[in-house]
Amino acid sequence: MSDDQSKTLPKTESLPAPSPWPNANARLLGLGLGLPVTPLVRLAQFDDKEFERLTLEWADGYLRHHIDYVVEIQQRGGAGDKGRDIVVWIHPPGDPERHCIVYQCKHYAVNLGAPAAAGEIAKLLYYAYLGDLPVPRSYWFVTHRGLTNPFQDLLDDPVELRKHVLTKWDDHCADAVSSKFKVALEPPFREYVEAFDFSIFKAKQPQDLLNEHARTRFHLTVFGLPLIDRPPPATPPSTEAPIETKYIQQLYAVIGEALNKTVSAPGDFVQDSQLRTLFDRSRITFYFAEGLKELARDQMADPAFFTTLLDEFGDGLYHHYTTSGLTGLQRLLETVKASQALQLGSHVLAPHVLANDREGMCHQLANDDRLAWCKP
Repeated sequence: MSDDQSKTLPKTESLPAPSPWPNANARLLGLGLGLPVTPLVRLAQFDDKEFERLTLEWADGYLRHHIDYVVEIQQRGGAGDKGRDIVVWIHPPGDPERHCIVYQCKHYAVNLGAPAAAGEIAKLLYYAYLGDLPVPRSYWFVTHRGLTNPFQDLLDDPVELRKHVLTKWDDHCADAVSSKFKVALEPPFREYVEAFDFSIFKAKQPQDLLNEHARTRFHLTVFGLPLIDRPPPATPPSTEAPIETKYIQQLYAVIGEALNKTVSAPGDFVQDSQLRTLFDRSRITFYFAEGLKELARDQMADPAFFTTLLDEFGDGLYHHYTTSGLTGLQRLLETVKASQALQLGSHVLAPHVLANDREGMCHQLANDDRLAWCKP
């Protein structure tokens, strides 16, 4: 064996962050795009760059967070990858349970068949035989169009898969390991292949890939799923919760200014039905907006959607909550009324925003110290 055959690979790179998809809001809402395209059909139409971006999102958003004991995810695709695009390491170095999972991501114009896959399997077999890489616990083919039926049949029967690789070695494997040399299936390498556990080779079906990608914060941006059914908002607790402290203190200041006295609890204005209704309604609408925040966090998997929506309200209402010459109550009421007419454009949460959410966003701004109803 020559030095060129056994030399080590270039240094691996940590998994890079996926780049943003262009026109994210348009993708998400499907504005003017006609009938929606199902995610499975859309995935099958991805070009190689889109598929690479999607697999990075999947690796970063799903594999990193939903496989136990992950310590590192590496991107190994490119020249000299030895049949590995993504390597997930489980447990730290030195741990007796340390192992890796390999994902080979293939983008072809047609379904992945046995000839192309056999070449990738040959790379792993050869370099594992040399000791250049560890045998992974499992090795997954990841595609955007799925597999041919004959290749899927081989994966379902590891014994037949081994026979196929051995039989077709000269046709599909010998020249696939490297562009610099041909690998002959001679002893003791042949004995190694014959004893190898071919059950490690599996396929990530496109629908499974989509299901796992759906558990990442990227999914809605890419595939524009139908609008989500929103759960009913929480009922405000009977006593003030820690998350309400700041905006409630501002409400006390507004009510105290209107009554010309110090207010520090609801009992201080229980006799004024109008102000008591304002206080109760403000808490109700605050929790409506909290429900919108939970929708973004839990069902859209990205709390940044709510943050950017709050920015829209903060910017759009600025001249109302900063107007001088008004009492705190007047400033609050003018801002709340203006919030009902604020244009939200194509923001991803816009279809979910209710009238109570709009009012509640005003109190969310107060709770974040982004406005003050009563000027010093």
